[in-house]
Amino acid sequence: MKKAIALTAAAAVLLPALAFGGAKVSSQKNAARGQTENFWGGNSAIDGNPETAWMVPGDSENVGEYIQIEVPQGKLDKIAFQNGWVKDEETFSDYARVKKMKVEFVCCTSSMGDVKTTFTTHIDLADTADVQVVDIENAEVGENGFGGWLKLSIVEVYEGRDFPSVAISELAVHMEEYDAVPTIDSSSEEDPEHITMDMMDDNAKSFFATPSEGAFVEFSSILGLSSVRIVHGPKTHDRVKKVKLTANNKSVVTEIPDEKGEHLAMIPTPFGYTGSAFGPVKMEVLEVYEGTSAKGSVAIAELKVKATNNPGF
Repeated sequence: MKKAIALTAAAAVLLPALAFGGAKVSSQKNAARGQTENFWGGNSAIDGNPETAWMVPGDSENVGEYIQIEVPQGKLDKIAFQNGWVKDEETFSDYARVKKMKVEFVCCTSSMGDVKTTFTTHIDLADTADVQVVDIENAEVGENGFGGWLKLSIVEVYEGRDFPSVAISELAVHMEEYDAVPTIDSSSEEDPEHITMDMMDDNAKSFFATPSEGAFVEFSSILGLSSVRIVHGPKTHDRVKKVKLTANNKSVVTEIPDEKGEHLAMIPTPFGYTGSAFGPVKMEVLEVYEGTSAKGSVAIAELKVKATNNPGF
């Protein structure tokens, strides 16, 4: 019996001044009857759904095939992968997976049509369906406010048990982050003594409180927002256990531990790199840890928002 491969908590490490190009690939498997034309295309590797994948044709040699993600000017930090087609254990083992990739940054087309490669490295991927994160040296990419393409080419593969086609279910390019100060557009009902701005004041002793059921905050910025850090409010109140962040009709759900400190939750990456979401971001509290006395009211002491780029540059 096929067994589904579950995403681990590491999936939170997944899932701008350039055209929203998304992903381009060297080739892709032809769609079968009932599938969309680009079912096996590059955008299936950046859609936040591990049951879809970029897959090359069966007659391909695999080596030399590539996927390109358009990214803004900034610094590379890491790349997160789900290697192979991880729809279930059978699809993962049946199809080939990537063992080694060449990573290049290609950019800067001049008026003469010149293109140059400004960064090159090689990375190794483990033969696992779990999310794996590969650190990339913080290389500066792009220039004069313009980004370019991060090109990932297959160098070596793990062979599939039944089929030669190599696949990647998910990948996300993580850019270096910096602090952002968003605008709070709306929220669920505020406690008059604990308003939304109390979680944006760099003071963990003050906090925002709102009814736990249906709790949400919607915020926006001119910057490309990439992630949030949540600091729990006092234990008298309910505290965030599970949170959903939605941007551009895509959502990421993250479970938050009931511990002190800042807790990471990623904003969706609709175009394959962190900070590619634009427009409002909605944060919804799905589950809470119960408070001791102010039960039914969830508290957030600090909400720190990060960005990776300035789309309006």
